[in-house]
Amino acid sequence: MYPGTQGIKAASRQETAVRLIRYMLAASMAILLVAAIYISFLVHKRQALFEEVSQYNVAFSAGQGVNEFLRFRKALLEALVNEGSEEAAASIRKARLRYEIFLNRLSLFSSGDFRTFALESPDRQEVIEEASGTMESVDALITEGGDIEKALALTGRLESDLVGLVSEANSYGGQAVAHDQRQLYVLHWQFTAVTILLVLSGFGLFVLNSWQTRLLEATRKSLAASNEDLQRTSAQLVTSNIRLGEQNKLFETALDNMTHGLAMFDPHGHLIVSNRRMADLFRLSFDDVQRGTRLETLAQRMEAAGTCSSRDARRLFSRQEQNPLIETIAGGCIVMVSHKPMDDGGWISTFEDVTESHTAQLKVSHMARHDALTDLPNRVLLRERLVETLHADGRRSRLTSIMCIDLDNFKKVNDSHGHPFGDKLLCEAARRLRFACRGADMVSRVGGDEFVVVHGNLTHPDQAAALAGRLVSALLEVYTIDGREVLTGGSVGIALSGGDMTDVDVLLRNADLALYEAKRAGGGAYAFYNEEMSARMEHKSEIESLLLAAPFDNQFELAFQPITNINSGNVTCVEALLRWKDETVSSATPQEIVKVAEETGIILGLGEWVLNKACAFAADLGDGVCVAVNLSPVQFERSNIVETVQDALHQSGLPSNRLHLEITETLLLDDNDEVRADLQVLRRMGMKISLDDFGTGYSSLSYLKKFTVDQIKIDKVFVEEIGVNQDHNAIVASIITMASSLGMTTVAEGVETAEQLQILRGAGCDEVQGYLLSKPLPGAELIDYLRSLEDGKLARMTQR
Repeated sequence: MYPGTQGIKAASRQETAVRLIRYMLAASMAILLVAAIYISFLVHKRQALFEEVSQYNVAFSAGQGVNEFLRFRKALLEALVNEGSEEAAASIRKARLRYEIFLNRLSLFSSGDFRTFALESPDRQEVIEEASGTMESVDALITEGGDIEKALALTGRLESDLVGLVSEANSYGGQAVAHDQRQLYVLHWQFTAVTILLVLSGFGLFVLNSWQTRLLEATRKSLAASNEDLQRTSAQLVTSNIRLGEQNKLFETALDNMTHGLAMFDPHGHLIVSNRRMADLFRLSFDDVQRGTRLETLAQRMEAAGTCSSRDARRLFSRQEQNPLIETIAGGCIVMVSHKPMDDGGWISTFEDVTESHTAQLKVSHMARHDALTDLPNRVLLRERLVETLHADGRRSRLTSIMCIDLDNFKKVNDSHGHPFGDKLLCEAARRLRFACRGADMVSRVGGDEFVVVHGNLTHPDQAAALAGRLVSALLEVYTIDGREVLTGGSVGIALSGGDMTDVDVLLRNADLALYEAKRAGGGAYAFYNEEMSARMEHKSEIESLLLAAPFDNQFELAFQPITNINSGNVTCVEALLRWKDETVSSATPQEIVKVAEETGIILGLGEWVLNKACAFAADLGDGVCVAVNLSPVQFERSNIVETVQDALHQSGLPSNRLHLEITETLLLDDNDEVRADLQVLRRMGMKISLDDFGTGYSSLSYLKKFTVDQIKIDKVFVEEIGVNQDHNAIVASIITMASSLGMTTVAEGVETAEQLQILRGAGCDEVQGYLLSKPLPGAELIDYLRSLEDGKLARMTQR
């Protein structure tokens, strides 16, 4: 036994005793703290009880109420006695005052402690309610000329009840006071006991403190003796351990500060050395990685620790596995293992935790292939999966359907409710699409409100049609976003692979063309691709290229078709119509040109050009002839139409009352406040607003009410059948009658026969337009035509 061992044991025992004293002191302090808190609680409780005693005012309130009632009765009696005398009015006022005082006291019976007292007994509540009712009855009797005797009779019945209520209140208050006095007595003894406990605890603290002082002194002396023994012993060990300690310290420091785990094995697979990082990485303890541990044993311990299976553990440590090796272990940790052989046949394995870098790579890879908002695959992943699906279906002689999906009216919803609302709507639409598809199908978002579904392994196109129907139905259901309900559908375009049709870009383009057709048909439907769609798209692209190829002045000119007053035969207005300068350039009709221009946005520039040219031409015509110009809904939506019209009038010098602006029912469908405001501004400037092609669209009377127009143009599809189709006769007559009742004029388009002209005159139509009177004419020919009116030829024609 080394010197000083007995002293160390003695010091240990003393240290234990000191520790025990400290615990006892801590416990005593805790007891004192609890006792102090409890005393504070008792004091507070005692004060509360005294406050409760002071609050027992039930008996007082009842007594005061009855006293006031008796005073009121006395005042009534005096008023009755003085009735008819000079003091009658004063007696009534006194009785009235006592009545108000008693009412105030009576209101106190329904609040505070008295209300609690009353609620304990239905009889008490009945007395209070009877008193309140009686006083309400008496109110009208306490006036000059009132029935004081009846008031005395009514209140007389209350006296005994109120006296009984006072008696019960006195009894209730006495019982409450007695109960609180008992509680105060108990509280007093509790307070006394706690005080005694505090005194005893203080004495105990004093005793323990003295004991601790003696033990500390004895411990100090014992430790001083032990210290001398230890110094002599350590001097003998220092020299022999310095060199070994320095070497071990350097080696352990190097191992434990490595960022990688390390394990060294001999040729027989026995562990020679390992570091802390390796043990921590594989959830092993210090005893699990002792020198000489066999690789098989190490694998079993890793399996027991839940790190990985023993088979995977052997793969991690085996020098014969691929180098480097990446493996996922418990907790999702990803480890990269490298093996380096040694000259004696052993090997060194290093282990690096690459979880963060690997996860970051996976996240970046996921973000590169998925949409950030909906987490659906994006265009990149769509192309990869589509190629794989086409290849697999080609081997199996199956069909692949590609469906392009676009939400209907999404822009309107987004503009009305804001982009955060629109984002939530897109997420809900994505969820519905995923739910409607099979697990093997892929739903991707390719931008905005556009989605693509890849639906493979099909044997018949009907399978694609069935899925498209489910998708359309799912998107048509009402959306509830942030407590608000919106309705928006979806359109689907479908392209099928098969034969030579396996090119990804071609299939996506075809599906997009089919989507365009579905939306052109009104939306909320699906359409399969066919060759005619490509032909239409090529024709549209040809028109778009022509529109962009040269300035409008080089490509187009305006023709003007007269609008004639059906009674006077005078030309009142001419409608400006767009025409190719060289009709051999393209077979596209003016309607096709305008439609492509609207879809591409070119209509903004083209519409402004037409407006400027028409105003400039009309400025040189006679004062009695106006010019009508068609405006596109796109011009209202995407430009400042009021400013555009103002600039055209300013540059041409044309008076505003000679400009008619023709709009279509499509512009009015959205019930847009900005459109309504623009139309009102244009009308206030002096221009007339005409509703073109009336009867072919929705023709809602609500539009005419909300968007005030000056003129209705009856579409030629109705005019060309009048005289032949009685239904059309009735429709035209109804439109003319309705317009007249609303203070609007009417223009019939497409008048080509004298019979039509006569029917329209008989129906009361104001103006006509059509080939019977004149076809659309270039500017110079129109001027000649207007001059020909002087011989009365046109007037005779219209009056036949």
